[in-house]
Amino acid sequence: MNTATLSTKGQLVIPSKIRRALHLQPGDTVKFALEGQRLVIEAAHTARARLVKDRGRMVLEAPAGAPPITTESVKALLADFP
Repeated sequence: MNTATLSTKGQLVIPSKIRRALHLQPGDTVKFALEGQRLVIEAAHTARARLVKDRGRMVLEAPAGAPPITTESVKALLADFP
């Protein structure tokens, strides 16, 4: 079991092993719940794309329910960059 020390401001550092397991990144939101005398911390992710390995290469995988990416939508996104 990992431990953390509560700062004078009431802050905790979530150990890196747990952050990686929950795919937490700076700025992410977490949810807290009390179950008896136990504090439960849960990732409150909004749906976002993630990199996955597919047949030996890294591929961006859209979250469930995301609209399909078309050639036109990619061109429109790229047009915003100089």
